[in-house]
Amino acid sequence: MLYLRFIFLSILLIGTAKAEPVKDFTFQDMSGKTHSLSDYRGKWVVANYWAIFCPPCRVEIPDLIRSVEDNPDNLVVLGMDAGMDSNETLQKFIDEQKINYPIIPTQDSTMYAFGEVVGIPTTFIISPEGELVDKHVGLLTYDNLKVYMNPDESKKNDPQPDPEEKGFWGRLFDWS
Repeated sequence: MLYLRFIFLSILLIGTAKAEPVKDFTFQDMSGKTHSLSDYRGKWVVANYWAIFCPPCRVEIPDLIRSVEDNPDNLVVLGMDAGMDSNETLQKFIDEQKINYPIIPTQDSTMYAFGEVVGIPTTFIISPEGELVDKHVGLLTYDNLKVYMNPDESKKNDPQPDPEEKGFWGRLFDWS
């Protein structure tokens, strides 16, 4: 019975979670220049934890590049290296892949800045207001990012829209 209470409480808490403000922190880019997360206020920030040795991380790079190209004024992708590669190795990879967004070498200030990274790729989506909107574990696609950045537009273009909007309890008990 205790187990069922735990599950129910977990579902309730997850369903009512709100976006939380992200604490500002500083980090250094590949050239050693110091940046703050607050430098990007007013834009969507996609903090993507990845590593060169990670196949899914490599698969999502073209979609991240495309997202930056299509949204230069309202999106910043920060490639947070979690592989502890040298700057030389990272720069060679950046050049080969034609990565158009900043790659941030592994550093203490970035590894837990948004929360625990349990695996890679893990992406944290931060709104223009500086709030953590979501933690996406696994492969992130161009279409995923479009939904985060334009939730109303994505809902409007849904090929199978929900004929009646349901609240939390309606979705929880709708098993059909």
